[in-house]
Amino acid sequence: MESAQGRARVVMVVPNRIDGDSRVQKAAASMAAAGWETHLVGVSVTGAQDPYVQDGAHIHKIPLPKMDPPRSLRRHLAAWRYPFAYSDLALAKKRERHLKAARLELDALRGGTRARGGIRLPFVVHRAGRKLERAWVGGRVRRTKAREQYLKREGRLERIERRWWGLLLGDRAWRRLDVNMQRFELAFRPEILRLEPDLLHAHDAYSIGVCVRAAEQLRRWGKTVKVVYDAHEFVPGHEGLEPNKLEAQSRWERQYLPGADAVVTVSHPLAKLLQERHGLDREPSVVYNAPLAHPAPRPDPGDLRSDLGLDEHTPLAVYIGWASPERQLEVMIEAARLVPDLHLAFMVSRHDTNPYVKKLQALGEEHGIADRLHFRGYVAYEDLPRFISTADMGIHPMPTGSVNHEIALPNKFFEYCHARLPLIVTTVKTLSAEVRRLGNGEVFTSGDPRSLAAAMERIIADEDGYRRAYKDPALLEEYSWEHQAREYVRVYERLIGPAPAA
Repeated sequence: MESAQGRARVVMVVPNRIDGDSRVQKAAASMAAAGWETHLVGVSVTGAQDPYVQDGAHIHKIPLPKMDPPRSLRRHLAAWRYPFAYSDLALAKKRERHLKAARLELDALRGGTRARGGIRLPFVVHRAGRKLERAWVGGRVRRTKAREQYLKREGRLERIERRWWGLLLGDRAWRRLDVNMQRFELAFRPEILRLEPDLLHAHDAYSIGVCVRAAEQLRRWGKTVKVVYDAHEFVPGHEGLEPNKLEAQSRWERQYLPGADAVVTVSHPLAKLLQERHGLDREPSVVYNAPLAHPAPRPDPGDLRSDLGLDEHTPLAVYIGWASPERQLEVMIEAARLVPDLHLAFMVSRHDTNPYVKKLQALGEEHGIADRLHFRGYVAYEDLPRFISTADMGIHPMPTGSVNHEIALPNKFFEYCHARLPLIVTTVKTLSAEVRRLGNGEVFTSGDPRSLAAAMERIIADEDGYRRAYKDPALLEEYSWEHQAREYVRVYERLIGPAPAA
């Protein structure tokens, strides 16, 4: 496939649906603005391919094929342990519904209703038949449910299996532990090869092997292609992953990262970790996931305070991001009940259906502050800083201990800064050090409501003092996407020559 007007073609690959991934969207838009013909390949959740153009970049959404998980040792043993279980839970539930229908029919017969014609068996025969069916099917359903619980366990069998495949296959053990690498490759590889890129940009760990393997194929066909790996986190420190997937992703990344011509990441501490773990000759470049300082003109999104119907004198704290038990957002509610009149706004995904959000709402009711809690969805990333700027503070209660938490400068830090909000963060190493250096917020002890409440009260007492850091235009310039994207351009130019728009 020939590139337009002889420009170098860039293909970015991301193992998600693209929507909501602001870093990936901004990266594609910036490289398109720099003059490269830019394509972004991601996941379609509609079951069909979905191509369109966004901010100058060509978007290709592709559905993932379904594949059965690897046949694990536990799954083999489950077949022997539960021989009479149904093949899957869906079939068991179908049989349960059949039982309920049969029970209703028996009740109708007991009530005296008689159909005309046909062979009529005595009621006692119907009842005996239903009883036998109930015992047999019910037993199989119970065994199916027990097997499903057994399969969810994580213990010695899984540790033995991971060790066995690691010894036998080395870093290739990923193929026996997680099928998702193959699913992404089956979906994305044909489109990558069709596009014949000059540069492949792999966002996140799942993409690196897909891109390196596609690049190897293109080179066999005589095409010169470079690979950039954009590491969004430290994979071995990803505590939210199942152990098998964590092991698989760690080995997958370790096997294919050496095939990258350049590595980019999201913070300087992570850059150092990647260099040490993979023995890189060069420390990875760093591109913060900062907001756009000068987004294109857009309709006025309004503002958070007005959206909630609060006057300017009502203290308002905001949290933006994912809502899940791992985020420990309960501490914000526990602290808010200690701070009179303070309102909390949670801008989170699936705010109306997320079970964890419902637990937070119940906690607010339990403490008698439900009227001071507000849950709403995201706004477009271009509008976010302006929208939340009418709050009094931005909070990120990130728990301490996780490697990825300790080294992170997360998106919301930069978004709060561009909204010119005082920040309250936990004692995680990198984030707390930056807040203390800038003097634009307070640090509290992770998980301690009283410590957080005290920080909230200090912010309320001296908002203007914490906002002084933002009077330095150089700070927000450095923390802008426009500034950060220049590093992408430098990396690309080193690999494929000057940007066409330069």
